[in-house]
Amino acid sequence: MYGMRRWVVAGMVGVLAAGACAPGAHDDDVNEPEEAGESTPPLSANAPAPAPAPALDPAAVQARIDARRDSIRAAFARVNKLKWREVWGLRRDKNAEQIARAQSLGVRVSGEAQIAQLARQGRLVALEDSTEYWVLRKMTHSVPYMTPDGHAMLREVGRRFHARLDSLGLPRFRMKVTSALRTDETQAELRKINPNASQTVSSHEYGTTLDVSHERFAAPAPPRDASPEWALEVVMMDTVVKYYGKELQAELGRVITEMRAEGALMVMMEDAQPVYHMTVARRFRGAR
Repeated sequence: MYGMRRWVVAGMVGVLAAGACAPGAHDDDVNEPEEAGESTPPLSANAPAPAPAPALDPAAVQARIDARRDSIRAAFARVNKLKWREVWGLRRDKNAEQIARAQSLGVRVSGEAQIAQLARQGRLVALEDSTEYWVLRKMTHSVPYMTPDGHAMLREVGRRFHARLDSLGLPRFRMKVTSALRTDETQAELRKINPNASQTVSSHEYGTTLDVSHERFAAPAPPRDASPEWALEVVMMDTVVKYYGKELQAELGRVITEMRAEGALMVMMEDAQPVYHMTVARRFRGAR
């Protein structure tokens, strides 16, 4: 396995290096006609030639990736998994209680036309596909919209989650949002295939509630100044994070517990569907 990983890294380094420094990589642009009034100034005979992109040494890259992987594993070893008292605290907000709060803070949605109307009015906000805090999983029975307060709640959860990861010396892994706004039609369809779906109304129908996986997490968002090695780091982190879902579950759960104690949200930690089912519990200042 270790030898195969080295082979994969060497191959990817070769691809990255070729794309970065191959002369003529953009030769297909040389015949593009210039815009009227524009010309390319002649290159001075004394002008220094551009420095070639540094070659990537597969062995050195592999050593850096391995060292980074080992440091992440060591940091995860210091994380305590959820204790039973913590799990109990994450399962106290029953469905009826979350529905009542959703009805008081959200808006009932009946179909796509109303979603579009409420979005134009600013009463619903689209969840971005990918941010520094989360990525969206494919949604089959919901749509990625929330009330402004719900959107603000999710961002605050993400901000605090990353603060905890920073304090532990861990990468800023991202949450995976699996479900958001449902209409009465999609909720009815979900009941046919998911026995855990609410048999009456669901808090998901008010734009105040979402589900976030507590088993699966995504690699960090790419930095603006990402190096050519970033793609290799992502491959490594995507592999590592599969083995530490319980540790990330615990740190995310502690953020949620903290915000619950502040009256910011309600939560039910589910098992059949391995998600934190969260409902916004108050207005958020500055929610857009």
